[in-house]
Amino acid sequence: MPIMIPLVPLAAVAAGAITTTYTVAIAREAKRPRRATYAWALAHHSAASPAEVPGVRTWREGSSALHTMGHARAAHPTSPAHATSPTRATPPSARSIVLPWWLVEGQGAGTMLVIHGWGRSRWDSLRRLPWLLEHAASIMLPDLRGHGEAPGTTSIGHSDHLDLDQVLASVASAPASRDPAGGLTLVGHSMGAMVATRLAALRAARGTPARRLVLMAPYDSLIVPMANRLRVRGLPAGPFAATAAWWLARGEEPLHRTLARVQCPVLALGGELDAVTTPSDVRRAAAPHETLIEPGIDHANVGVEGTASREALQAFFART
Repeated sequence: MPIMIPLVPLAAVAAGAITTTYTVAIAREAKRPRRATYAWALAHHSAASPAEVPGVRTWREGSSALHTMGHARAAHPTSPAHATSPTRATPPSARSIVLPWWLVEGQGAGTMLVIHGWGRSRWDSLRRLPWLLEHAASIMLPDLRGHGEAPGTTSIGHSDHLDLDQVLASVASAPASRDPAGGLTLVGHSMGAMVATRLAALRAARGTPARRLVLMAPYDSLIVPMANRLRVRGLPAGPFAATAAWWLARGEEPLHRTLARVQCPVLALGGELDAVTTPSDVRRAAAPHETLIEPGIDHANVGVEGTASREALQAFFART
């Protein structure tokens, strides 16, 4: 029996090391998701460029170089449509980061910004474009930091709204940009819904509120998708995900509180089969705003499939 006594603290140390390693691994994966690029689109039989989306007539590709200190530099639009390779932008300085984007001509009025979710990219945003083309004149689909072809690591929605605010300003100042009167519509999926809401609140605070806000599969705080994704994979969540989320979120405001400051109409869409942001997660995040949960739809296909969702979205656009 005495020989077992030293094993007790040793086991505690080992358990602590395993717990720490697992928690760090969760946080590291959250900051460095797999990238969804051109190859991802081909593998998922999805459109590889705006030209492959039915209804798209004109589009261009470009990038905005942002200073790491948070000041926008310039936008670099490319020539219209059917270009199959990106135009090389002027090389940014070592202190800047470049966010690529597509700008698509729609058939409506105003500008729309479509923001992808965690681990996705502007290629995934193309899947939602058919529902949106008739509701804006110019539709921008950017890659967020650490996603698609954008460099760096993701802030997991913490500061992406600041980047996009600069991107919108830089593109609006470009001579070739098309931004008629009609206001700004913000559309975000999952993490993109959090980013869109924070951008809407930022604009409202300075007196330039968005026209409307569409949230697809939103969540109230980072712990929700982080824990649910682990459960979907059959991995333990428990205190590990909570610790990682606390570490990464840095006291961030939950989405439902940010929504109180957006000063524009809000529509939330969810999927009945969504295991990442479940129907109850979506309702809690979007309360008290209009929410529709589509039967038979999972997380990836919110805003892509579903007759009721599309009808709700069209009705929302029509009355706002």
